[in-house]
Amino acid sequence: MKMIVIADDFTGANDTGVQLAKKGARTEVMLRNAQKPSRHADVLIINTESRAMPAEQAAESVRRALRPWCETATLPLVYKKIDSTFRGNVGVEVVAAMQTSGRRLAVIAAAIPSAGRTTQDGHCLVNGVPLLDTEFASDPKTPITSSRIAGLVALQSDMPVHEVHLADLRRGRLSALLSGWAAEAECMVVVDAVEDRDLMLIAQALSEQTPLPLMVGAAGLANALPVSLFMHEQQALPVLVVAGSMSEATRRQVERALCQGRAQVVDIDVSRLVSSSYALEIASVTEQACAQLSRQHHTILRTSRSAEERQHIDALCASSGMNRQQLGDVLSQRIGAITLKILAQARVGGLFLTGGDIATAVATALGAEGYRIQSEVAPCIPCGTFINSELDDLPVITKAGGFGSDSTLCDALYYIEEMYSGH
Repeated sequence: MKMIVIADDFTGANDTGVQLAKKGARTEVMLRNAQKPSRHADVLIINTESRAMPAEQAAESVRRALRPWCETATLPLVYKKIDSTFRGNVGVEVVAAMQTSGRRLAVIAAAIPSAGRTTQDGHCLVNGVPLLDTEFASDPKTPITSSRIAGLVALQSDMPVHEVHLADLRRGRLSALLSGWAAEAECMVVVDAVEDRDLMLIAQALSEQTPLPLMVGAAGLANALPVSLFMHEQQALPVLVVAGSMSEATRRQVERALCQGRAQVVDIDVSRLVSSSYALEIASVTEQACAQLSRQHHTILRTSRSAEERQHIDALCASSGMNRQQLGDVLSQRIGAITLKILAQARVGGLFLTGGDIATAVATALGAEGYRIQSEVAPCIPCGTFINSELDDLPVITKAGGFGSDSTLCDALYYIEEMYSGH
């Protein structure tokens, strides 16, 4: 997660979020704090629905929404979305967001020039008309009492509020002013903007600050932010291959990928995996696989290295006290558990699952409710996504153990790589 947006209503959350999504960011709007975002989201927008709440209740809603994300090792960029006509609890919500995120400085730039909302000499204008002289002043839920933004904020906060007018912004003084004020004391800064280019100047000055201030605005400022602030750099992530089939076809496909240097392998000791010390094997395989994936290597989990291993199944059944069906079920379930642990610790670009029992076990471990088929990698080898699973919408290729030519696994790896390159 690179950016957290705290909005005070649902439509506002969406109109700001779309500014980020249209630039390629994976942007998700949560309706409740308890919801779990996708693992690979760039931007998370939390709607507190607090615009018409009593002030202290609104502040607590912001604190409660933001607090879990401020307890992580890396604090995401925090953007406090406000109404462009300053309805609601702007003062207390900005202060709550500052305190929860540990920010000494909040920069308020609520202008949306394309929608007629501008800030000039510290005042909010709607199509050139001072806010107090518009219909927003008599809003039935949250009426407005002033056109001066600093005055509106001061109704709910005693924190110092500075103003930066157009002349200083366009002379390039904003960055230095922000640094100086941040060094003095906690404060808010209202910045003028009457054109989109003004918002671009504000965004540039914000990105030069260390640490980044709390950004306070509406859709206009969000649209002006540099992509690097809110989106992970697109990169081809490694594929995790779970080769649970003992078929000759699968073994040849794995060998071809290894011989061509297309992937690394982690061998699973099947006898240990069905023994009483299976937890140690799960931990060992998980550690090895995560190490390879962290080096950006496609990684294969392999259960069978030679045709001779098929002859050992009866002995394995005898030693474990299980019949073939029970043995297969236990192996599949524990390989599913290994896959889940790996995905919880490593970033992957997709899954390649060979063997029907293994594919089902992995889907179950990930909590998938189904499989959405999207395309065909090779004859009878689909690519799709698990529905409502821990894997989000990353590609999943499934293959029956005996299907495919020797090059099928290599072809599948190329297929996912091409998806990342945008071809």
